[in-house]
Amino acid sequence: MKNNPKKVSNNSFFEIINNLLSEKESFFCYRLPNSNVLSISFGSIKKLKRSEINENGTFIMPFSKKNYGYMLSSSFDYETLIEKKLYSKKKKSLNIKDFVKKSEETSYKSSVKNLVKEIKRGKLSKIVFSKKITFDNSNTDSVSIFKNILDLYNEVFCYLFFTPNEGFWMGASPELLFKKEGNSISTMALAGTKFNVNSKWGEKEYSEQKIVQDEIFETLNPLCSSLSSGKTETISAGKIQHLRTNFVGKTKASISQLINALFPTSAIAGYPRSNALKLISEYESYERSFYSGFLGFSKDNKTSLFVNLRCLNITNEKITVYVGSGITKDSKPENEWEEILKKSETMINALF
Repeated sequence: MKNNPKKVSNNSFFEIINNLLSEKESFFCYRLPNSNVLSISFGSIKKLKRSEINENGTFIMPFSKKNYGYMLSSSFDYETLIEKKLYSKKKKSLNIKDFVKKSEETSYKSSVKNLVKEIKRGKLSKIVFSKKITFDNSNTDSVSIFKNILDLYNEVFCYLFFTPNEGFWMGASPELLFKKEGNSISTMALAGTKFNVNSKWGEKEYSEQKIVQDEIFETLNPLCSSLSSGKTETISAGKIQHLRTNFVGKTKASISQLINALFPTSAIAGYPRSNALKLISEYESYERSFYSGFLGFSKDNKTSLFVNLRCLNITNEKITVYVGSGITKDSKPENEWEEILKKSETMINALF
């Protein structure tokens, strides 16, 4: 990767994207949380599995360990400074319930009810149960959708990935998997969800977040010479709020060792991990693909990887929005379904 990306105007930046699309060239475009710098990398791309990550590159990896992801080795890097809204159009008023069938709601609630029974039997303490919402694609302007995401969600990691085999993946994730610079590492426990800033956190949300927090310390501490956590705080991701606890430490572990230790966390799978993954495979009727996988970059002894949450996939035929909810012994099916609908608005608001 080149160390000094070429700086260009906003118009030139999106012209580069359009040219890459016309040539069907793969690229990865991103903006870090609370930044106004938008970056793009493109060059050679290859498939690889999680265990094969051992060199500099830009990565997008799936949720399942057995499936292949991609590594992009950059030949060219560009960046632009976003100084104003990138896209404006009249927003439609939408009711999220118009996008899902009643049978989908019934099925989801039934599965949540069964998963709560599994938890109460003592098989696990938490599981993340996800859903995909699919629409027909009627000549969607994918780049405009990405511009909407950038305009709407400045405080999170926003990205656009394109490769001909997969179509477009894009999203706005609030969750850092880990950041490593030299021997310094930082990560976070992010869980619990509420939609009303004036409401208080309940026992269910605190319990859900504590499971993630304890698991991160349990898996990461053996790899660190020091590891400490800060206070649990409330953070906003668009109109959604979460509980977050930050961790900082020192480690000589490799990128692969850290990925194996931290991924997938109970924030996207459950706890214990092996039991949660087994039940996810049993209850989810589809492959998560890159949803709840991880993505980011590693170069010059610096690595930043994010969990692929609040994301969508656009192909010639379909638009698919992915979203999940953390299930514990205190979960109520109606509340979990409402959480799915509210979380899906993050991406659906960028579509319409």
